[in-house]
Amino acid sequence: MQKRNLFEMTRPEVEQAIAAGVDTVVVTFGSTEQHGLHLPMGTDAIWGEALGGRVVRALGNALLAPGLPIGCSEHHMDFAGSLTLSQETFRQVVADLCRSLAHHGFSHIVLIPTHGGNFVPLAKAAEAIRPELSEVNLIAFTDLMGFMDEIFRVGKSRDVTPEKAGAHSGEFETSLMLTVRPDLVAMHAAQPGYTGDQLGIAAVVFEKGFRAVTENGVLGDPRDASAANGQAYMDAMTDLLVRYIEHQKQA
Repeated sequence: MQKRNLFEMTRPEVEQAIAAGVDTVVVTFGSTEQHGLHLPMGTDAIWGEALGGRVVRALGNALLAPGLPIGCSEHHMDFAGSLTLSQETFRQVVADLCRSLAHHGFSHIVLIPTHGGNFVPLAKAAEAIRPELSEVNLIAFTDLMGFMDEIFRVGKSRDVTPEKAGAHSGEFETSLMLTVRPDLVAMHAAQPGYTGDQLGIAAVVFEKGFRAVTENGVLGDPRDASAANGQAYMDAMTDLLVRYIEHQKQA
């Protein structure tokens, strides 16, 4: 089976892939931050890389570059272990990654944020570097509300309310992790956090931090999470992203 993960490929394998017409590379942008009492710090990066791999396989002519496992997580810094980059540092890292990938001849560079705090910074970073890389089709999916709307749509179809699905460490992310890395999920410790309006509280979270909204760091209720639901979320996210990428490649 043809390798698709750049991190695991040899230099000749990358050269052969590009020569054979692989013109697209996908990069995911996760985080290392608190995820309640039951999920690992690297949750966003872990399920994000899995999602990126699925997108690459669905596109067919793409490679998966190593994802960035640290993002813009200032709003989580009241919780032990959380790491963050400043928006300026994040912007420079995005720019350097894009420059590197463009240098090797990829025509389409796809940037996918899998942490809520990365969506706006990634949009700004893409706009900043795009003029310099005018010969490259830089595709950044930065519609956080559209992303969450799709998650909540899938949840509702499986009798999960948006308040339970949650925007962070709730049923949605816990289900994803039960699908991708169940060995890292401590379901015995899962407990609900803030279960009000998940999108309406976003401004407070980003301005004042998670502690202002949820003492245990959870938005949603993870207790009914399941691997089956995680698979449904993963399928929907893959379809959403592939449709968006293919549209942008044809534009």
